[in-house]
Amino acid sequence: MKNKKETYKEYRTWPRWYYHQTFDSLEKGQLFNNDEEYAYGMNSIAIGQYIHKLSIIAFVLMVNHCHILLYGSGEDIVNFFKYIKRRINERLRADGYPPLPDEYGFKLVKVEDKRQLADTIVYIARNPLKARPNITAGGYLWGSTNLIFSEINKFYEKTELGNMSGREIMRTLRTKVILPKNYLLNKSIGFILPESYVNTKKAEQTLHDSWRFSSDLIRHIDAYIKIAEGIGEMVTLSDGELDEIIYNNLKKHFNTNTIKDLSVDNRCRLAIILKKDYRIDMKRIARKLRIDLAALKELLG
Repeated sequence: MKNKKETYKEYRTWPRWYYHQTFDSLEKGQLFNNDEEYAYGMNSIAIGQYIHKLSIIAFVLMVNHCHILLYGSGEDIVNFFKYIKRRINERLRADGYPPLPDEYGFKLVKVEDKRQLADTIVYIARNPLKARPNITAGGYLWGSTNLIFSEINKFYEKTELGNMSGREIMRTLRTKVILPKNYLLNKSIGFILPESYVNTKKAEQTLHDSWRFSSDLIRHIDAYIKIAEGIGEMVTLSDGELDEIIYNNLKKHFNTNTIKDLSVDNRCRLAIILKKDYRIDMKRIARKLRIDLAALKELLG
């Protein structure tokens, strides 16, 4: 297995293209501990993409990791990450938190086609739904999903950077980088609004329309699982999503729509499908299929 240094050396050779960048998931500690640190993270993304000449299609900041769909060269993406990591470390130290581990890094996956591009946008949009089930994908502030097929940005209290003094910009953004004067700042929280730099038009063209986007958020589970496996993330499904997977497989493999019609052998077959194809936890499989957990563990090894 390659170490981070070797991996980044390979990434640097990758040509300009669309990539899904996933920051490592922290097992201990957090990237962002409060709204001020999230706002700082948003500004870091805005400044970093401008410095390194990247085009961001979609992104989300989570408490212990980040997802960014972007267009650029591997060289620029590696340098972009190093800039973001340095900024986050500066803020964590300033706020009295330990910095990120030296080995903290990221994974980069090439987007092969338009379907994968659309699936990745949806995957990024779905991320907050698991951590924050009390809000919708478009209601999450720390990312770009609230721009997609939305007019909510019209209601933000905002001002152009060109209307602010250099000292005021430096104090708010904590940078000496001179950004475009037409970049918009959310005045109430103090971060550059993603509408200033995110290529939402590309995201919407890829997704086609709001109906398909909304449908994919809820129902395109297979694509979600495929992307999660590709970047090494744990698959987290709600009970409703698991029920839909079970129902679809009952119809596909057993020509029925209810578990009670299955023999013990067929329940075991279905359990193997759920474990192998969807990486469902054995306890959940046992509960849903009404199989003894000890017997299931023996069956699945």
